[in-house]
Amino acid sequence: MRAIYLIARREYLSYVATWGFWLSLASMPMFMALGFGLPILIESSQPTRYYALIDESGGALEAAIESQRSASRDARAEATREATAELLGDNPAIAAAIADAPEPAEKYIRVYPDVTDIETLRPYLLGEQTVETSDGPQPLFAAIYLRQAAGGAIDVEYWSTNLTDGELRSEIRRTLREYMQLNRLLESGVSPELVAAAGELTPTVRELNPERSAEAAEVTTAERLPIIVAIAVAFGLWIVIFSVVNMLLTAMIEEKGNKVLEMMLASSRHHEILTGKLLGVALVSTTLLLVWGGLAATVGLGLQQMPFAAELPLGEIMAAVLDPALVFPAIGYFIIGYLMYGAIFLAIGSLCETLQDAQTLMSPMMLIMMVPLFLVMVAADAPDSPIIVIASWVPLWTPFIMLARLPQDPALFDIIGTTVVMVATAAAVIWGAGVMFRMGALNQANQDTVKGWFRLGGKSKPG
Repeated sequence: MRAIYLIARREYLSYVATWGFWLSLASMPMFMALGFGLPILIESSQPTRYYALIDESGGALEAAIESQRSASRDARAEATREATAELLGDNPAIAAAIADAPEPAEKYIRVYPDVTDIETLRPYLLGEQTVETSDGPQPLFAAIYLRQAAGGAIDVEYWSTNLTDGELRSEIRRTLREYMQLNRLLESGVSPELVAAAGELTPTVRELNPERSAEAAEVTTAERLPIIVAIAVAFGLWIVIFSVVNMLLTAMIEEKGNKVLEMMLASSRHHEILTGKLLGVALVSTTLLLVWGGLAATVGLGLQQMPFAAELPLGEIMAAVLDPALVFPAIGYFIIGYLMYGAIFLAIGSLCETLQDAQTLMSPMMLIMMVPLFLVMVAADAPDSPIIVIASWVPLWTPFIMLARLPQDPALFDIIGTTVVMVATAAAVIWGAGVMFRMGALNQANQDTVKGWFRLGGKSKPG
């Protein structure tokens, strides 16, 4: 036991006693914030496009498009208010902040060039000449010609050198389609008032849970939080396991290459080294989780003190995060998943002299570890999908997929069965990894030995 303790202590201190560990620990929240904010930053940094709209029908089509674009802006603002109210509740401070917020910059702005024929506008579309705008001279993104054809048909010519950005083109097509449908109704004798009234019709939808009585059956946002939290915890579990098993792999290869492993074998048994390393890096991952959890709790408490966040459902979020039905399975899945992957990566490291040697053996494991990332997202919407149910029985994927399925009440048979299979497989994997670790540590096997197991029909090389 003392040898295990000393090896675990050495492994733990070799990471947490360095500045690099704490810098990487502090940088993780920054990278997460960057991951969430980067798409918003990219969207907000898109260049403004300037287009010319030439209505050759007399102005009716142009008026319809401008009216629809104005209505779309109002609809987007209303959708933002409704989504915020549904997520955060009826918070007057937040509603006022949204109402006072400046409108987002228009992505497409119409300009009015002095010329309208396409041959004259062609140099502007090709960037050879520019149009005057509020932002100074700019190239012309598109020229759109509207023509009224016989029988109420509308022809649109969309001239642009940009072949990928089709948002403006789709918006024009959608607007004119609605305009044509409205005209057909009016020509058929339907009154404008009736058309307007029909457009305002919308159903009132209440989502109810049949497991509860009618008075308390309505589903709230708070009830969806456990699902969101479970998905986040599953991803966090994957990130932590992926990080720490790579620590094990690189440390094992370095120690073998520097003959440190030989010195450890002189005073310890191979299973003590394996256990000590797994335990030491497990303590490193525990440190990661404690620091990140403390940081998240601090941020949550800080937000709660802000006036605009007084009515945020932070209490419900914390209750979902600390729910024993999620916390204890998460701990169990982390331990089993870490032991399985950690033992495998330690065994791989013991067989290799350099990281380059490990690449061949690591590639299949990387592919296996990437699959749960995609399946977890599917499990959020379809936890009873046959693919998800089958995948949850794969022991190497069980910790992540079952964690995402738990808030949606999977069958008890699935919970017990997958857990039993996972634990049995973990025991077999740890035993097999221990045998391989001993062989690799004593130079009785290497990466070519593993490759030979999977070489079907191949001839052994002569000695």
